[in-house]
Amino acid sequence: MLDHIYPDTLETTGNYLRLALKQIAKHKQPYNPISYALWYEYASSRNPQLNKDIEEFEKKDSIIPFDMILKWFRKYIADQQTLLAEKKTKEFQSILNEMTKHLGNSGDRLNDQGNRLEAYTSQLGKTASMEDVRNISQGIMSETKSIIKGSSALKQDMDETMSEIDALKKELEGFKEAAKTDMLTGLLNRRGFDEAVDSVIELSHEKDSPLTLIITDIDHFKKVNDTHGHLIGDNVLKMLAKLLKDHIKGKDIAARFGGGEEFILVLPETNLKGGFILSEQIRHSLQNMRWRTKNSGEPIGSITISLGVAQYKKGEDLNTLIERADNALYYAKENGRNKTITELDREAA
Repeated sequence: MLDHIYPDTLETTGNYLRLALKQIAKHKQPYNPISYALWYEYASSRNPQLNKDIEEFEKKDSIIPFDMILKWFRKYIADQQTLLAEKKTKEFQSILNEMTKHLGNSGDRLNDQGNRLEAYTSQLGKTASMEDVRNISQGIMSETKSIIKGSSALKQDMDETMSEIDALKKELEGFKEAAKTDMLTGLLNRRGFDEAVDSVIELSHEKDSPLTLIITDIDHFKKVNDTHGHLIGDNVLKMLAKLLKDHIKGKDIAARFGGGEEFILVLPETNLKGGFILSEQIRHSLQNMRWRTKNSGEPIGSITISLGVAQYKKGEDLNTLIERADNALYYAKENGRNKTITELDREAA
């Protein structure tokens, strides 16, 4: 799908890989897809403005913080995917316009040919001369062959156009999905979440059915990164994402919220009690995992999460629902962590 964007050979990509890894190590950044994508782009020099921004920053500070990498990633890579999707949409429109024009021209040509055939038919009814009949018959044969030839050419043009449209459609779908997906965890990102959640809230409102939202945050995640490194931290994020996906079903939504260690779940047709039960299942599953470093086998210890749960109130906006769940999460973290707190628990405290 992206071959035309990244047409590099195996040897070239190997060189880019070595340079990207060298830059990641130099700036003490996590070896995650965001860092790699940014430094790959830098290594390929396909985006001069990005390279200029990086080089100017390095003149002022020898170490580039990860939040700067994230900012550049969003500006030069994530947003570029959206621009590419828009470009492909315009190409799509151009093809459709050409197809419409071609069909219109073909329709006019067929009308003219039909009129000529009708005229030949009328002449046949008025003549008794064999010579005239022969001439008219030749004219009819000629027009018929022309119609068949034109129809074949039209079919070929239409087949080619439909192939182009199909290829563009697949590219567009790929770009749009990439723009809505968190690269590290494979969950929806904030953009994808906002798009997905509107329809389920609207449906809950229309059907007057319950809907529950859960916000979860990894306890002491900064300590995990500082003690064991960002690679371990990334593995923890990916494992939690997998755990969330394994526990949800059907129309449930899971997203990484804000690009950090915070995640969000939306559970249609689930009340507050159901949300609490699911939260506890997820929390216990993660708590019971035993973590070790891949190279040394050194124990990392238990990884825990805190969770806040709130149920949708008919007519409220999404931000209000998120705020209530977030307040419950904050209360859980302020009161010992590694627990689930619902909005009712928070109100009763």
